[in-house]
Amino acid sequence: MSEFEEEWQRRFERFGTRHQSDHRVSGWSLAGLRQRMMLFEGLLDRGVLAESGPVLELGCGAGTYVRMLGKRGRAVIGLDYSLPSLFRAASADPGRLGRYVAGSSYALPFPSGSFTAVTCVGVLQVLEKPEAAIAEMARVLTSRGTLLIETLNAWNPVAAMRRLVAFTQGQPTRLRYGTAGAVERAMAAYGVRPVEQIGVLLPPRSMPGLAELLGRPGLQRMLGRTPGVRAVGAHAFWIVGTKT
Repeated sequence: MSEFEEEWQRRFERFGTRHQSDHRVSGWSLAGLRQRMMLFEGLLDRGVLAESGPVLELGCGAGTYVRMLGKRGRAVIGLDYSLPSLFRAASADPGRLGRYVAGSSYALPFPSGSFTAVTCVGVLQVLEKPEAAIAEMARVLTSRGTLLIETLNAWNPVAAMRRLVAFTQGQPTRLRYGTAGAVERAMAAYGVRPVEQIGVLLPPRSMPGLAELLGRPGLQRMLGRTPGVRAVGAHAFWIVGTKT
């Protein structure tokens, strides 16, 4: 594991030890988690993640999506490399809607073809080798299984400015930024055909009123699928693919 990845693992272990709220354990803002939960519910409502079969939530953090899936009757496993986060996820799930497993995204502890769906939100940005993780996700998917991956938008103005400031000050960036196209190519290389790209739109923390507006499902979906708005304004992209 690289120094960059070790630092992020230690950070998530601190989050899981010190915090109780889901968004803090997972390292999100509250608005960021709420927007993602809304988008996730929308995907489930549309049947995007296959309607039956086991699901793997890779990088489950506090277990937010594990519980959402479990409440819908899905057999779901949450995997994370942070033991404190897993303990927090299990304690927040007294009804055992899901199972929780410790492991690495580079060597998933499951046989090939174990899951009809794999979700991976908020993970690629803390990995040195995202393609290796994508290869593992594809391996554990069944034929015609669904893969959902989030990647940060490198061209978002706020993110671009942060990277520029870090570069001019000679400091390393805290997160790894790829592109949606690079993720889609990696998925295709391992037999997963990209079928949908959704922009995750987050308001500035100084504009709570805009957060409420963007929280409307219809508006979020419309803006997240508008090419110009999505390309620049999206904080991140969710890419959905089907294993061929």
